[in-house]
Amino acid sequence: MKKFMSTIIVVLAVLIFGSLVHADAQSDGYFSTNLGFHSTSSFDYLGSSTDQGSVCDPIINPSSDSRQAAGCPTEGTGWLTQFDNGSGIATHFLLGRHVARSGMWGNLSVELEFSYRESELDQTSSIRSRSGVARDKLSNEIYRAEEHIGKITSHTAFVNVRYSFRQDRKIQPFIGAGVGFERLSVYGGRIWVRNNDWTQISTGSTLPNSEEVRRNLAGTTSAVHETLTHSASTLQVFAGINLQINDATLIGVRGQFSPTESFEATGSLDVLRSHEVPAGYASRREIDSFHTFGIGLHITFLM
Repeated sequence: MKKFMSTIIVVLAVLIFGSLVHADAQSDGYFSTNLGFHSTSSFDYLGSSTDQGSVCDPIINPSSDSRQAAGCPTEGTGWLTQFDNGSGIATHFLLGRHVARSGMWGNLSVELEFSYRESELDQTSSIRSRSGVARDKLSNEIYRAEEHIGKITSHTAFVNVRYSFRQDRKIQPFIGAGVGFERLSVYGGRIWVRNNDWTQISTGSTLPNSEEVRRNLAGTTSAVHETLTHSASTLQVFAGINLQINDATLIGVRGQFSPTESFEATGSLDVLRSHEVPAGYASRREIDSFHTFGIGLHITFLM
């Protein structure tokens, strides 16, 4: 399905660009730019990794017999964090052309759009347990578990179809929709801080070297700084109104809404308990129920 969508988008883009390049001076083409406000919805930020239980770490628990008694290797880990909406700037540039010069088709146009959106969140939220060893760590050894997202950005190329009402009037409302490619980036990180007092840690309490394990865990921190990216097909709907101020220029407002598929990405930790990441470590992130919307000043120059 994604390959089919990609093919359709590329074909439409080539046809539109070709028609713009080879059009004559009376082609009813136009160039538009938009600068405005952009916002993301609140969302659930899910994480999972192949991380093992603390008792399976040879530095925390150097006894191979103890690790065997603990049932190592243990299952992976999963966690959930919730973030509120963020806001920032959005800008786009587009080339368009009316399908015909008159009649019903004269109100219809096709466009190539390139947009950039940036949402500043600068939020820190507590991590909530989901499954696996994260549940045990949050309950038995960690007193502070937080995740931070600084900002979310996107670069998108759209192929749009737009319908303008009252095309020959001074005030011209319009609606439209588009499909395209989006590259979404999330900049953030997380921190897991363990209790400084080893007697307050219950991890490994049933092991023969329980005190050694708990002392080695006390005061340690797991931290990560990461940039996650996701590329996929996307869509948008938009609407606005233009005011024609002279023969060559229109000015107005344009709003758009874009849902995003669940964001998935893989990555690795920069730091894990102040020592080397275990061999074969892998993690995955997912954003669920995420969408964006915005509104901005829209200026169009007729060609």
